[in-house]
Amino acid sequence: MAEHPDRQRIWNKLMAFKSRAMTKEGSQTIVNEFNHKVERVGGIDAIIDKLKIMYQYFRDPEVHAAKKGLIGAALLYFIIPTDVVLDVLPAVGYVDDMTAVLLVWRLLSSELEAYKRTR
Repeated sequence: MAEHPDRQRIWNKLMAFKSRAMTKEGSQTIVNEFNHKVERVGGIDAIIDKLKIMYQYFRDPEVHAAKKGLIGAALLYFIIPTDVVLDVLPAVGYVDDMTAVLLVWRLLSSELEAYKRTR
């Protein structure tokens, strides 16, 4: 499978969002905006399901801060419209969002899958 051409740029943006996700403001952005963004995007159920698991994982007080930061970064990337490819571009604007979500999911897949089974 070919890699997304902007994968490094997406990863760099994720790392910038990671520290932001751990702030009160970043956490509030995720909590306040996640459901609205999911409703606006609609789309592929498998990706939306992953996002919902990641959102629950982020809000779980038992989750280690470092993992929560990485998940939060992916959620902020999804929520905030000014990322590598602007979300205002129909369909194309969400490709990098999905790439970011799937990069983080892949890194924590065993833990997220186990979390999904317990919820």
